[in-house]
Amino acid sequence: MWRTVQRSLVIVVASTALGLAVNAVSPRRIPYVAPPKPVIADSEFISLAEAHKLWNSGGAFFLDARAPADYAAGHIANAFNLPAESFTEHFPQVAPFLAEKSPVVCYCDGVECDLSHQIAAQLRQQGFKNVHILQNAWTEWIKAGYPVNTGT
Repeated sequence: MWRTVQRSLVIVVASTALGLAVNAVSPRRIPYVAPPKPVIADSEFISLAEAHKLWNSGGAFFLDARAPADYAAGHIANAFNLPAESFTEHFPQVAPFLAEKSPVVCYCDGVECDLSHQIAAQLRQQGFKNVHILQNAWTEWIKAGYPVNTGT
């Protein structure tokens, strides 16, 4: 009986060590402790009506934070795709169109979606000050019957 317990303990310890080692070298590693979610001020959010008003003015830039396939399936008309998952890869393509003082509206889809929060934070790190987040944008934009496009 004691020998079985020892072997089981060795297997558990070896498996744990192997799992930790693989996680440490993996590019998609899982954090041991989840970082706290950043606190977002209410002033950073924009209502659908305000966003539509900015869209009509033509002076705001709309950035879709979703994956390219989701963007191609449908997006707010004239919005640029800047996937949060590959911000550094795609930002140089979008950057020439952005003006530091012009409003930027970041969006994704769903109430729990935080991709727009991620690109908004990264844009602020790049020096953009007039950045807004439109919560649950894609769903609400379609419900309102506002203009949309498909394709890239």
